[in-house]
Amino acid sequence: MGFFDKVKAALKRIKEDNKYMARTTARINSGNLYGWVNYKTGKLDPNDDFRGGSYVNVENGKGIIYNTGDEDYEFVAGDIVVFKHIGDGHFLTGGKDAAGNQIKLPTWRFATEFKDGKKTNMDINIKKLDAFKSVFDLDKL
Repeated sequence: MGFFDKVKAALKRIKEDNKYMARTTARINSGNLYGWVNYKTGKLDPNDDFRGGSYVNVENGKGIIYNTGDEDYEFVAGDIVVFKHIGDGHFLTGGKDAAGNQIKLPTWRFATEFKDGKKTNMDINIKKLDAFKSVFDLDKL
């Protein structure tokens, strides 16, 4: 593979990775963002069911896991079969306060499994946790 072929391949990969950039940005800023999916530092595992650093929103009673390069994964009440608290999650950023400091929203991390067998960790905003549990009927888990 020549130099120009490598450049072409890299540009194609960047285009695919940013396929849903505008949609993702709009969703993050919509107020429907509930947290992170598969947030981890270090080397990401390509065998994970969801891309590292994806997001989870709740829109019109459905959960949506999304990122800039993949199709949406939608779920509804009854689709989550495991939702187990496993610790503190990675904070979400929520703009800036009056003093200009970055607002950090705390999250809790939950080991999550869906009825189709997909597994991940979700870091859910603590202030939105009760609403998330209510929408997806998770109090019984």
